[in-house]
Amino acid sequence: MTRFAIISDLHSNTEALGAVLSRLDKEGVERVICLGDVIGYGPDPEHCIDLVMRHCDLTICGNHDEALMRGAQDFNPVARQVIDYNRRSLKPSLLAGSLKRTRWKYLENLPLTHREGDYLMVHGSPRDPVHEYIMKTDVIFIPDKIRDIFTQFEGLCFVGHTHFPGVFTEDLQFRDPTQLEGEWEWNGEKAIVNVGSVGQPRDGDPRASCVIVEDGRVRFLRTDYDIGTVQRKIYDDPNIPDLCAARLEIGK
Repeated sequence: MTRFAIISDLHSNTEALGAVLSRLDKEGVERVICLGDVIGYGPDPEHCIDLVMRHCDLTICGNHDEALMRGAQDFNPVARQVIDYNRRSLKPSLLAGSLKRTRWKYLENLPLTHREGDYLMVHGSPRDPVHEYIMKTDVIFIPDKIRDIFTQFEGLCFVGHTHFPGVFTEDLQFRDPTQLEGEWEWNGEKAIVNVGSVGQPRDGDPRASCVIVEDGRVRFLRTDYDIGTVQRKIYDDPNIPDLCAARLEIGK
């Protein structure tokens, strides 16, 4: 794995995903790995699944992908409403076509973790691959949580889930891409890299987030996309709460 990209938390945002894939193509990146949450929140689950199946070498299960299959009882009302809607539209009936069945089977069979060499990839955390959030505030308010998470893996761990990019190190430090000036060099010690969100960033920057990894060097990318088009699709769909559109332009 000399050079590859990692994306996460696409959340049915075709415009963001398309812009990121185009950017990665211009960067000459031939391998893309997705850390999950292909669906949820946004207006285009089918198209996002198709793009992921076509362009990603590997996709890991996110909590929204899992909830599509098992139910979203523990989700907040907004997220649960969209997941329930996605289930109604995506789950194949007896007379469903082959593409609809293929999409469902793809999400149904996503692995929980993936390891290649020194790199571990999960959606949430090494301790709970699908559900656990590793928040930047944990290094201050719940340091024992971070210490325990670091005992659960070796090497470099890539995560998504919080929609907030940055790097956690074993000395209980968190640095975001701005503090890192967009780039971070792995020195061989344990670290956790959050790649941020393509489809719904929450760090105050509305641009789609992902990373390119090359020989241990992690470069954080932000990509502009047509937020207005996504918002109009959401506002026009009574099954998706307007909040899912409003938050896109502020990255929160």
